[in-house]
Amino acid sequence: MPKNIAQQNIEYWQSYKSGKIPTVPLAPPQELLNGIKGPILDAGTGDGVLAENLALKGFMVYGIDIAKNIISENVNRNSRVNYSVQNMSDKTNFPDGFFDLVIFRFTLTNIHQESWSKLGEETFRILKPGGKIWLLEPLVSESYKTRYELAANFVADRNCAYIFYDKSLARKINTKEDLKKAISDKKVSRIVKHYTLDELSQIFGKFKMVGNKLIKITSPSGFNLNTLEGIFEKSS
Repeated sequence: MPKNIAQQNIEYWQSYKSGKIPTVPLAPPQELLNGIKGPILDAGTGDGVLAENLALKGFMVYGIDIAKNIISENVNRNSRVNYSVQNMSDKTNFPDGFFDLVIFRFTLTNIHQESWSKLGEETFRILKPGGKIWLLEPLVSESYKTRYELAANFVADRNCAYIFYDKSLARKINTKEDLKKAISDKKVSRIVKHYTLDELSQIFGKFKMVGNKLIKITSPSGFNLNTLEGIFEKSS
């Protein structure tokens, strides 16, 4: 594949149109939000659906995303949310210890191993002592086993899956040759990563996991996806 994974995924999201970004209709639990008094960061905010809802509840919310076109649309809504184009895999422009809560909701699935260290360090830097991370991210799932095995022929990172512009291809491509041809024919939109608990603990090694729950979500291509709802806390 001529592009690295990060570049492929960035180009995919840059081409998305406002209102078309898929979203998961889940938000941080009210019990967690009850303890939040300061700013919240929605990392990988997309269309800003979650960020807008939190702002309507009275929270000071910042939404960042790598997709310039989507952020431009968000800004033009005259929103209460503070939107900007930034990447958590690089250094953001937020001050040290600024946020009470950082949200990752199907954001890490677009981020691969070479970026884990920077992302973990940046999250630690911008969170206040006692600040929390709420994440909703995909875990390794049995229904994706074949897709992981196929992707392993082309991607060094474990437990990745190719996503296709035509979602029906996900069930039709079952051999290495099938996938190689799909890549060559530019039918691949991006490459997602599914995590193990150990990998998430590696990324957020400076944090303590204080809550976790496993839920089931159906992917856009119809596969059952194990999903972790996790809460991590920065030591005071």
